[in-house]
Amino acid sequence: MNVTDFAVIRRGLASLDASANHTASGQGRPTGEEIFAPEQHAGALDPNKMIVLGARGTGKSFWAGVLGNDDTRALVAEAYPLLGLDKIAVGFGFTGQNNDGSVSRAAIDHQVPVGEESSLGVSLWRCVVLRAVRSAIDPDWSPSTIGAMMRDYADPEAWEADCADADRQLTSRGERVVVIFDALDALAIDWNRLRGLMDALLEVTWSMRGYGAIHLKLFLRPDQIRDLGLRFVELPKLLSGATNLRWSGTDLYGMLFAKLRIANDPEFEAAFRRLLEQEAIPPLPKTLGDLRKWPLANTRAAQARVFMRLAGSYMGRSRKKGNTYEWPLNHLADGHGEVTPQSFLTLIVQAARYEPHPTDQAFSAEGIRNGLREASKTRVEQLALEFKWIKRALSPLARLQVPCVACDITQRWEATGTIEAIKTAATQHFLLPFQPDSPGHPYEKLIEAFIRIGVLSIRKDTRYDMPDLFRVAARLLKKGGVAPA
Repeated sequence: MNVTDFAVIRRGLASLDASANHTASGQGRPTGEEIFAPEQHAGALDPNKMIVLGARGTGKSFWAGVLGNDDTRALVAEAYPLLGLDKIAVGFGFTGQNNDGSVSRAAIDHQVPVGEESSLGVSLWRCVVLRAVRSAIDPDWSPSTIGAMMRDYADPEAWEADCADADRQLTSRGERVVVIFDALDALAIDWNRLRGLMDALLEVTWSMRGYGAIHLKLFLRPDQIRDLGLRFVELPKLLSGATNLRWSGTDLYGMLFAKLRIANDPEFEAAFRRLLEQEAIPPLPKTLGDLRKWPLANTRAAQARVFMRLAGSYMGRSRKKGNTYEWPLNHLADGHGEVTPQSFLTLIVQAARYEPHPTDQAFSAEGIRNGLREASKTRVEQLALEFKWIKRALSPLARLQVPCVACDITQRWEATGTIEAIKTAATQHFLLPFQPDSPGHPYEKLIEAFIRIGVLSIRKDTRYDMPDLFRVAARLLKKGGVAPA
């Protein structure tokens, strides 16, 4: 390895796309080159797993999109032959998109008036499922409108008969259909309506578990389950078999090194190959199946050796500042200890772009710290797409030093009219961070909401702390911590 090799590898890392923003269908759906599948994420692909849980940015829409696209599904079918993905068709129930055959929010609002979620919700979702199944079985079928189907199947036995007939057809052909539901937080901006529609969907999901060839697959955030106060009685049984999309440190570094397959730069490939040879690691694999067995995809020791060649051993002159392999994982974790792929990739890409460049490494410790600042900004922006109140709640906390006690936080909010401002904005645009009729003071409930989504954590001494992932962008202070930009 020489100065030129490090410069070439740095260029390759800096060129990576860190956005990691995907949709289940449409232009934002994932491509085959992007697929990296940690072993514990296999349940996200398994047709028999009805519930997939993951925070924003952990890959719910990514895996929904991999399943929903013929090309990417064929790739993972080869890598996971026991799942039988080569013999499934996929339909979309709800994705928040309007061009993939799934039901739109406008159609739902028209067919299920406010207050009638309990009486009409099950009928709606049954018809959504049957329409998706029919479309998947016969792509040339002209789908009926949901309204027409709800009228045709006013008698539940008629729906049951046609659904059973479709199940028999698929079984006789040795095929299955998976109906995907994603972006379900977009169903409504009212707590009671969202709860009613979700309860109805879960009821339909549970009722269809007996079909052999028709499967429903719901991609959900854990906080949706916690916060909505869902009343469906069989929910614990559904959740007991759920797949949780959590990324370990090894998974994240495996994803990083796997992405280097798509650099499409002969100079980079040659330089990286020389580095791998020096570390006795096989070259970049060509197939998804081989990628699963590659040391840099799943072996911490091999990953650490290579990364420390690129970044140096420590974040300072000695181990007291932490080693470069662990530091990004520790500082990118939210209050639940989770790190998302986008945050991790953003840190690495921005570290590679940071100047001045070192000559004997791909990036420096200061570059990694700057990468954290950029990752923090990106994560807060990403979170604001899901929780539109988050910036208004964070802004009064700027320059507050953490860890701190609750009154330090609530005094800032009270002085700036934060609760009133959020309530006013939420009326027509988004869900409040807490249910208005739930017990407790609004400021206490807002702190609880911060804790649920991982923006705050409680220390053993009962003080509140904010992970660097949010603290840096929110411009809070911490003794010895990375300073805000």
